[in-house]
Amino acid sequence: MTGPATLRAVCLDARDPAAVGAFWGAVLGREPADAGQGDGTTPDVVLRENPASPGPTIWVNGVPEPRSGKVRLHLDVDLRPGQEVGDLLALGATVLAEPGERSWWVLADPEGHEFCAFPSETVATNDEDAEVPV
Repeated sequence: MTGPATLRAVCLDARDPAAVGAFWGAVLGREPADAGQGDGTTPDVVLRENPASPGPTIWVNGVPEPRSGKVRLHLDVDLRPGQEVGDLLALGATVLAEPGERSWWVLADPEGHEFCAFPSETVATNDEDAEVPV
């Protein structure tokens, strides 16, 4: 049975959409594009799906206020063969939790959006998602 809706895009709020868009563009192999004036102070950025990077369009929307509290949605990325978490750190990610009992890393982008990075050989799912002790 087909559901009543389809996923159109994933949207991230950011104080610096250009920096966050550049980070996610580099991580996902997508070209960031100016999407116009979002909040009136900074242009939004869009990262469209392409053959090398399938999946939903990602919008990075400019907002004036900093993030407060834990965001209840996060992204998961699969590292390609030969990639390591150090490649993401070089792009500006920070480590929130290293693999231990689970086989993936919990990282944050330059504005603190949490995401999980799975090594290419990982077949696990992250049912407990990005819960990180504070």
